[in-house]
Amino acid sequence: MPQKLVLTEALPVVGMRALSGCRGIEVVVLAEPTTAALGAEIENADGVIMVMERPALTAELIGKARQLRVACRFGAGYDNLDVSALTRRGIRLVTTGDANADAVAEHALYLMLSLAKRGLLLDREVRAGLWARSFGGVELREKTCVIVGYGRIGRRIATLAGAFGMKIEIVDPAADESECTRNGHAYAGSLADALPRADFLVLACAHTPATQGLIGEQALAMLKKSAFLINVARGPIVDERALAAALARGRLAGAGLDVLAVEPPAKDNPLLQRDDVVLTPHSAAFIDTAYDRMAVSVAEKAVAGLQERLTRQDVVNPECFDVTS
Repeated sequence: MPQKLVLTEALPVVGMRALSGCRGIEVVVLAEPTTAALGAEIENADGVIMVMERPALTAELIGKARQLRVACRFGAGYDNLDVSALTRRGIRLVTTGDANADAVAEHALYLMLSLAKRGLLLDREVRAGLWARSFGGVELREKTCVIVGYGRIGRRIATLAGAFGMKIEIVDPAADESECTRNGHAYAGSLADALPRADFLVLACAHTPATQGLIGEQALAMLKKSAFLINVARGPIVDERALAAALARGRLAGAGLDVLAVEPPAKDNPLLQRDDVVLTPHSAAFIDTAYDRMAVSVAEKAVAGLQERLTRQDVVNPECFDVTS
């Protein structure tokens, strides 16, 4: 009897092609990516691939899954999956790892440069007929870039920012201080220690209960007035009301956000009205080459999970291997 692999949406063509060539696996793509549709299929599913942020794989849905062995996330973030519930059931959780790391890191640099060089604002002025060659903007060289999160994406951002001559400081309690030093990056003891030194604060960490609202009124008050905030992680890590207030008071030079707490944002979100904010629609990884790598990666990991070939190093929740059925 074939094993059942449920996809909340179809993967890019290369990913679907990789799955179609696997014998003994029945691939089921939901007609609509809804909680109800996922609930109807997950009861007898052996594996699931969560393609976009919605629906979420909740503890309730996981409880209905009688034989689920592997849950895969098409992307690096997994905040729409209940990791604790998966781990308690011994279900392996995998992501696409570093398949999109280059694309997201480059997008972070794009946001940094757009703000530093006032690129979008100057473009609008020129198109409106204004040729005002006024002084403004900043150089990246010798500026301090504080990166929160030293995973695959954080490491790439550090490398790229370092190539611009920036001073790199890492904030990540799970990071290896000696690795940071070997890579030429300073290891900051805590976020509070690093914030006053940051010219650019870049968020590349996971969204967890510990990072929910991490950058709020208190953290923003510790930044220089000339500092910029960059978020390519998850929207809820930033308190957007506090950010809008800080920008309005001139307590921050600007923000570059690929993610927001509510996506798409409400029309009355004050961040949409500001020239010192650069916004993109959670699209950092939406590059053809990165998307194809992600599709192949998640397909291969799903198959590996169904064939019991995953190791502790492959999964987000290695503790799941200690759970006996």
